[in-house]
Amino acid sequence: MLTKSQSGDVETMDGGAAIVAWLKSVGVTNVFSVSGGPINAIYRACTRQGLPLIHTRHEAAACFMAEAQSRVTGRAGAAVVTLGPGVTNAVTPGLVAMLAGTPMIIVGAQASTKSAERGAGMAYDVLPIMKGVTKWAARCTDPDRLQEYLDMAWRKMWAGRPGPVFLEVPTDILSAPLRAAPAGVAPPMPGQPGILAADAEAARTLLSGAKKPLLILGDELFWHRSPRILEAVEKHGLAFSTLRLARGIVDERHPLWTGPAYAPCNETLRGALKDADCIVLLGHHFEFDLEFGDSVGPQARIIQVCSDQELLHRNRRADIDIAASPCAFIDLLTDMPALGVAAGWSAGLAEAWRNEHAAQLGDGDAAGMHPIAAVDAVTAAAPENTIYVTSHGNVDFWADARLRIPAPGRYLRAGQSGALGAEVPYGAGASFADPEAPVIVFVGDGGIGFHVSELDTAERYGRAFIVVVLDDECWGAIALPQQMSFGETYEMGLPRRDWGKVAEGLGGRGYFARDAQALEEAVDDAIASGKPAIIQVPVRSVISPYMTYIS
Repeated sequence: MLTKSQSGDVETMDGGAAIVAWLKSVGVTNVFSVSGGPINAIYRACTRQGLPLIHTRHEAAACFMAEAQSRVTGRAGAAVVTLGPGVTNAVTPGLVAMLAGTPMIIVGAQASTKSAERGAGMAYDVLPIMKGVTKWAARCTDPDRLQEYLDMAWRKMWAGRPGPVFLEVPTDILSAPLRAAPAGVAPPMPGQPGILAADAEAARTLLSGAKKPLLILGDELFWHRSPRILEAVEKHGLAFSTLRLARGIVDERHPLWTGPAYAPCNETLRGALKDADCIVLLGHHFEFDLEFGDSVGPQARIIQVCSDQELLHRNRRADIDIAASPCAFIDLLTDMPALGVAAGWSAGLAEAWRNEHAAQLGDGDAAGMHPIAAVDAVTAAAPENTIYVTSHGNVDFWADARLRIPAPGRYLRAGQSGALGAEVPYGAGASFADPEAPVIVFVGDGGIGFHVSELDTAERYGRAFIVVVLDDECWGAIALPQQMSFGETYEMGLPRRDWGKVAEGLGGRGYFARDAQALEEAVDDAIASGKPAIIQVPVRSVISPYMTYIS
């Protein structure tokens, strides 16, 4: 296939160019990567075809950024890594995306086919590893079959519950000319199944008799959104809770929101699961955050709707299981006559959550601010369109319950993997996905150390995000339960470091804030600066309700 370079020279499309052309056809807007000689053909193609290449400081960070972009935009993210350790550095992000259900393609290099099994430098058979942390992993050794393999990857990525995929391409295949022009047409999205008539009738019958229904909105509604969710909530007066990627699907300032669907940090939700007579679980299953369904009362009838049949009945058997798009069920629900919800049920749950939320107040003292006071000061200063990032440390669990997310793609949490290290790359990735939105990362003084150098990546490309380091001078998520269980801790202390100076050394801005006013002023100044920034906040080491409950 003949193409023109930026200089106007006619040249033959090689494997790297074919991959980049395919990425552009499916709507990928940035490729995140760390350099390696074997992937030079892809780098060259990105430049010549105008697909922005974001060169990060670490392959894990590159993949986390690609996943973050997917979580913000609702489209697949893409990362390219070099062979051997370049690929193995992508293992943890692959696991995170797999457990979170995030669509992402990782293209990994391999040694030339001529040196296969000969001990080439950095070469290693990574396919068995990547098959364990992705939905699909394969190797293509024919440049003319690259589009075929990429189309397979696309179908696997989106079929059922979305997730990451991996394609390995040897370096000589990346640089080999194609004999025939690829189709150049984006593969279609997998279709979304509708609801069978019998399932629809059974659901209508069950719902018509429900007096204490609870609606739980899950991940799939982020990828396949219904414009009628709010209409359904308000028509029937449904109390609702939001899970993970679905946070913000309905504005969480809505008067019927009953808090995040994380049972360990939401006592109101635990009570609702126990008392409800009908639970409608859309686009999700009863996983850890829903206590595997163990909190559900014996009288509750469950309607579960997922397009991925593997999730149906997982951990808790549903009374009505519907293998269909949750959007189709939202249409069914919206078109039904108004349900006879018991007076005060939904409003009572929402009020109970607001009271629970209001009771979790903390202020400052000589030992530092309470984490709640710090989170609230940040959110008070942040604009409505802010994207928030949290992870799996004790301070993150304080933040999860304080945030009210007004729109989809405004909340990124590290997912079921519990992996530390995703926070800073998520912040950077979100800034590439939506450069107009402020991005604020909440992280502890432990998690900040994993990928803090990615502030440099954002600065080099003119992107900005804010990292709020809630510094309690320890690995709080582990130290506090250790203290509760054993009366002592084991190598949990972290001396206070000057993270603001680290940010300045990486081209950003640094702040140190001891009280709410200073913190709000730092947020305002950091946003106005247009630079990546770290705001360090000394906080008291106070165990969160989430950690107290699960410990």
